Amino acid sequence: MIITILYSLVVGLVIISLVAIIRAYYGPTVLDRMVAMNVITTNVVLIILMFAYIDRSFFYIDVAFVFVIGAFIATLCILKLLREGHII
Repeated sequence: MIITILYSLVVGLVIISLVAIIRAYYGPTVLDRMVAMNVITTNVVLIILMFAYIDRSFFYIDVAFVFVIGAFIATLCILKLLREGHII
């Protein structure tokens, strides 16, 4: 029963990610695009964690953590680039 619910949630997250991709493409400002990309990365991490639970292979949790750290660092770099004009 819970597996069916998780698969339904995965389908819902994929649909939300597709809407966020459309928002990132048509977003009028850079901040709209950045929020959309953060939504997509959050959904991808949730999908990875759900599949880790379904497959009972918890090695994917490390992959999700690395993905979150990379997305966080990328967000900080983009914000610094927008604020100061350079990353380093």
